[in-house]
Amino acid sequence: MSPADPGRPVLVTGGAGFIGSYIVRDLLDHGYDVIVLDAAPLGLVSRFIIGPASETIPFVQASIQDAESIAQAFAVHKPGAVIHVASVMDLAYLDAHPMTAFDVNVRGAMNVLEAARIRDVSRVVCFSSISVVPQPLYQPIDANHATIQASAGPQGMYGAAKLSIEAFSAAYTEVFGLDTRILRPSAAYGFGMSWAAANYMKQIVEPAVVGRAVDLSHGGPVPRDYTHASDIARLTTSILEGPDDADRVFFGATGEPLRTASQVAALVRELIPGSTVSIADRWGQEDLIEKTFRGLLSIDNARQQLGWSPKFADLRAGIAEYIDSLRRFIAAGNQLDLPPDEGRAC
Repeated sequence: MSPADPGRPVLVTGGAGFIGSYIVRDLLDHGYDVIVLDAAPLGLVSRFIIGPASETIPFVQASIQDAESIAQAFAVHKPGAVIHVASVMDLAYLDAHPMTAFDVNVRGAMNVLEAARIRDVSRVVCFSSISVVPQPLYQPIDANHATIQASAGPQGMYGAAKLSIEAFSAAYTEVFGLDTRILRPSAAYGFGMSWAAANYMKQIVEPAVVGRAVDLSHGGPVPRDYTHASDIARLTTSILEGPDDADRVFFGATGEPLRTASQVAALVRELIPGSTVSIADRWGQEDLIEKTFRGLLSIDNARQQLGWSPKFADLRAGIAEYIDSLRRFIAAGNQLDLPPDEGRAC
């Protein structure tokens, strides 16, 4: 059965989260029946992103660690395709608790892959990370770039877990014929993103929208390929619908030259006249972790094989959409969940 066959729904693990909510919305917009599986319920923000359908789509509250619950969800809902997004993404926490990286991010993915194999799922799209590439050997970095290198490996426990998922996905394809694909998102941003995200976008944009001053003590020079969550969601659907002979691995990025957090701050000052936004021109300790694997990313295979291109390749346009979504959320009578430090971070 084709992954795009409307006769079987698409199951999205982590569908109540940030990127997961955008994926659910995109799938619904393209006519798919969707099932959301998440350890957390659909919250106010995810419901706002998904829209009115969030009140009626089937929801399974379960952890991907619970193999029995995952198997039961597949048996009941009989998905034709799976988008596996669920994982723990707190990098510092995972480095301090490596068994969580294995138990949740690796074993949890294995539970999903095994259920997909048993239930004859047509295609599984697994979310990975650009951190599986330890250091650029050439640029632009494409899907064939080495991950395990002679002198370096993926970044931290999170990167190691994601690379493990990629390896097991490939093995399930080779051994069992399960059609698996990998999406590696880069610096995802947009309405609904977490305060724990390491790319500073939320810390810059959201306080400025409500008139709070922003004064960040580090992070200004860190370069990233900032990618809007809606573009990543559309790429996910494109991979789901892609031809059988398309590549297995795609970067969820813009493919544009990297932009710094200082440039983000400048764009926010421009888009929100009168805002007070500053970010120091120095690297924080956590920023240095990212320094080795940041580089220009290639999205050529997504353009050529899937016909996908990012709507918000222009960072200014993407930030403007983020600001507009925040304002619509507030206008609907909701409040932003701002930190208690008046928008300032150290």
